[in-house]
Amino acid sequence: MPQQTRTRRPIPDSTTVKELGARIRRARTEAGLSQGALAAPNFTRAYVSAIELGKIRPSMKALEYLANRLGKPTSFFLSDEAEESERKQREFAIAELSSRLTRARAAEALSSAEELLAAAKSHREIATLRMYRATALNFLQRGREALPDLEASERLAKQLGDERLSAQVNYQRAIGYRLVGDPLRAKHLLEEHLAKVEAAPVIDALMRMKLLKDLGAIAYDLGQHEAASAYYFSALEWSKDVSDMAALATIYQGLALSYRARGDLDAATTYLQRAIGASEAANDLTQIAMLYNAMALFAAERGHLQSARTYSDKAIELARVTGPAAFVPHYVTTKAECAAKAGMWQDAAGFAAQALALATEHQNVRAAAAARLVLSDAASHLGQVDEGVRHLKEAATAYEELNAFAELGEVFQRLSRLAETRGQSDEARHYLIKAYEATRKPSGLMERK
Repeated sequence: MPQQTRTRRPIPDSTTVKELGARIRRARTEAGLSQGALAAPNFTRAYVSAIELGKIRPSMKALEYLANRLGKPTSFFLSDEAEESERKQREFAIAELSSRLTRARAAEALSSAEELLAAAKSHREIATLRMYRATALNFLQRGREALPDLEASERLAKQLGDERLSAQVNYQRAIGYRLVGDPLRAKHLLEEHLAKVEAAPVIDALMRMKLLKDLGAIAYDLGQHEAASAYYFSALEWSKDVSDMAALATIYQGLALSYRARGDLDAATTYLQRAIGASEAANDLTQIAMLYNAMALFAAERGHLQSARTYSDKAIELARVTGPAAFVPHYVTTKAECAAKAGMWQDAAGFAAQALALATEHQNVRAAAAARLVLSDAASHLGQVDEGVRHLKEAATAYEELNAFAELGEVFQRLSRLAETRGQSDEARHYLIKAYEATRKPSGLMERK
């Protein structure tokens, strides 16, 4: 189709029009486009050249087209000096916010994201800031609040045609779905993302490592401990090309938990010690608190109850200072478990009740279920069997909602044993069948070429 000729409107030599042309030229150069590439297919190279030289003023429709091609809002080219200064300040603040998106600084990042969102001027800023706010919420274990932000950000990213932003949003959506107890949906998103990363001409080693690490965590949630180990080992292999000690610590921790679940405490302890070393190198206090809690669990399983309680107290103390607050009930539950192993059932019940209250306050369903398991054991040992059964049924409901099949199977086994001790053989058999059904889920490990 022949190109239409356009009537150009000569205008006086204007500073405003020259500045507009200069901004378009700078943006084009930064984008690595020639005048012809920017113009095609709607305009000619000569038309773009005339605009950049300040000889003509483009129509709003033409400017919107050029701005979209350059990945900039139209206001970027029209703003006066004051507006441009304000835009640059916002741009700097958004970039600075991205550096604070860590577990340790999540609450601070959330506050900044909300403040910047209130002043956002363009769809791109809104999409980016809603994604950043959701990322902070995910770090704070508030996935249910993060998902609406991510859905809105995904819609805007598609409108903008920004595939990179869309990929970042979908990664956080996967984290959010895992937090709200939908690991299968999270797994599907991560697998899709991993397939795209592996199909790229140049593989992003950092993103591939993160995706494999998170797939390992989801496999662990689903009770697929061998699959989890395989994912973590793949992530560990890719970590050699990435200088990220915090991620390396998470991988080691995942391997430790996977080996612990498979009954190999020696291997689990080895990987946990490596995780602590990597966390200390990264100066990640939040991760160190998590690892102290894991050390408490391992020490308790080995019968080193005093060491277990010491590690538990360290984890709680550190978490109260560094956050996130949603992690604290997990660590208090560990303290309750240590008391239970020592036969201190009143203390165990008290700590578990405290953990349940904290978990409910922070809407942490998994932590609440874990606290109920200790409360059930304590109630049973204190002669309150009906209360123990109630807590187990509440825990089973929570784990079923979370698709946490390994934990669900364990709860059904406990209910079966309690029914057996009460002479309820039919009910004991019923729960034993449910335990079997809960734990015979297919492996989630992807086939890898």
